[in-house]
Amino acid sequence: MSTVPEAPQQPALRADARRNVEKLRKAAADAFSAHGLDTPLETIAKLAGVSVGTIYNRFGNRDALMDQVVNELADRQVRAAMAVADGTTGSAWDRLLAYIEAICQSQADDPAFNDAFSRRYPNAPALKAVCDRSLVFATELAAGARAEGALREDAQMDDIARFFQVNGDLVRAGDDAGRRRVLALLFEGLRARTGSRPLPD
Repeated sequence: MSTVPEAPQQPALRADARRNVEKLRKAAADAFSAHGLDTPLETIAKLAGVSVGTIYNRFGNRDALMDQVVNELADRQVRAAMAVADGTTGSAWDRLLAYIEAICQSQADDPAFNDAFSRRYPNAPALKAVCDRSLVFATELAAGARAEGALREDAQMDDIARFFQVNGDLVRAGDDAGRRRVLALLFEGLRARTGSRPLPD
């Protein structure tokens, strides 16, 4: 019987190479959180005290670096927002609004999370998985709010996903007052009311 040969194992990194990887991960996390995911790779390499070539040798490209570094940050932020929603007393509608507010505030507080959550870099699979998981959670909250009669029947999760993109743009523009106003308008638009005009398809 024929057997499929096992894939060759990657050789373990030398101690100095491991140190370079850890320095790059920390430098990238600090730079992305401070300036967003557009931070030049040259800046990250300089902070880590290595060459730009080391980034490509160890991570492959920007998306791969973000996937390893920002994925953990984004996951922590999403889990924190979930905890806020779970800890909110009251209706499913209240929990849905608490979750959306928490995500929007995290976008305002952390440029890296903002870029990741507004999906400016869709080719980072681990980041995409975090964002998708967050929308699954929001969908469950929305189902409860709709069952209560608080969420309008024709509201879709794409409406909330698009708002996170708009919120991200307003954060990058530095328009915090406008961001909060649009958030309030979103909440009012999602609320079920007798006589509300149907949303366009």
